[in-house]
Amino acid sequence: MTLISLASPTLPYYLLKAYFKNKKFQKGKFRQDLKRLQKRELIDYQELPNGKTKIILKKSGKKLVLQYDIDDIEIKKPKTWNGNWWMIIFDIPVKKRVASNALSSKLKDLEFYQLQKSVYIHPFPCENEIEFIASIFDVREHILILNIPHFEGAEKLIKHFDLY
Repeated sequence: MTLISLASPTLPYYLLKAYFKNKKFQKGKFRQDLKRLQKRELIDYQELPNGKTKIILKKSGKKLVLQYDIDDIEIKKPKTWNGNWWMIIFDIPVKKRVASNALSSKLKDLEFYQLQKSVYIHPFPCENEIEFIASIFDVREHILILNIPHFEGAEKLIKHFDLY
């Protein structure tokens, strides 16, 4: 947790809070997130015989942790656009309305274009940033991140984002 604290002093609190519901630890949700992080090669983890979980932060994971601060997060604009779009679609339960509103607000701050109420699009790679934000707001399981090469009406957004 020390490395995470360097990114944001309140981050460990929010991460731990995300795994507790009605004062009971949600082990299944925790394992699901660990598997997702392992698949992205950010951590290694293993279940030990004594029931504990050993988590090792990989080099790429350390870079990612130190890179983000929820208040200063931004999406980097590459020198050239590859023509792909990143679409964020979410359906967050009403009981998490505050988190849903916070996510929408943060996407707008990051200059995503809102296509519909819970559908946003951006021309630059942003998967790591969305993973981070979704983890902070405890809504990752309600979000789809799509990387799409083309969609109807893209010309309007190419002009909006001043891509040519």
